[in-house]
Amino acid sequence: MEKVSVIIDGRAFEAVKDQCVLEVAHENGVYIPSLCYNSEVASSGGSCRVCLVEAHQGGRMRLVTACNYPVRKGLEVKTDTPLVHRIRRGVLELLMARVPDSEVIREMAAAEGLSEVRFRLDEGEDDRFNCIACALCTNVCADVVGVYAIAMVNRGAEKKPATPYYKASDVCIGCGACAYACPTGAIAMEEEDGVRRIWGRDFNMVKCGVCGTPYIPEAQVDWIVKTTGKDRSFFDKCPDHR
Repeated sequence: MEKVSVIIDGRAFEAVKDQCVLEVAHENGVYIPSLCYNSEVASSGGSCRVCLVEAHQGGRMRLVTACNYPVRKGLEVKTDTPLVHRIRRGVLELLMARVPDSEVIREMAAAEGLSEVRFRLDEGEDDRFNCIACALCTNVCADVVGVYAIAMVNRGAEKKPATPYYKASDVCIGCGACAYACPTGAIAMEEEDGVRRIWGRDFNMVKCGVCGTPYIPEAQVDWIVKTTGKDRSFFDKCPDHR
């Protein structure tokens, strides 16, 4: 792997060429806020715009999203300039107007000294929860799980993830990867009496043969066995007792 030197906020760091700026910054203790990026999802990032930074290279300066901007030779990144903070506050103000009850967004906004919104608060639809329409959940479902149970629907303020025709999806395996990946906790997933409910469907959970804890949906086990050939007996015990 080719290594290059990159300057972030006046400090020089060594990084792998084409690694994204956000990862390099976080690996070296430089804070850049982000919401829609997940290192395990190749197609994530660039949606929420919270991680905007100044990229100086070749005598030019551009505002770029740190989560998908590649590190190259001669790159200097500035994360703490007046321009960066002004733009970031504007992005967070729009997000606060979209999801005014989101604790995650409010905490990020407070870190930028933002507590009030100039824009009309968006009431939205009742079932949109705290969704910021970053599409990380749909990318996880498609690119990591490989099921394609949900997709982004509608446009503008009403854009959100949903199952086809808003009906219970026949291909959903109840794994919950979308809910775990969501940066704002917008996807409702509940478990009670050995049953998980998500996207309008109930999934019976497999119980660990040692501790009795329900830990994985039967539908997910069926899917893993079918697609990988894994022996079903492997799931008789939860990860803590294998």
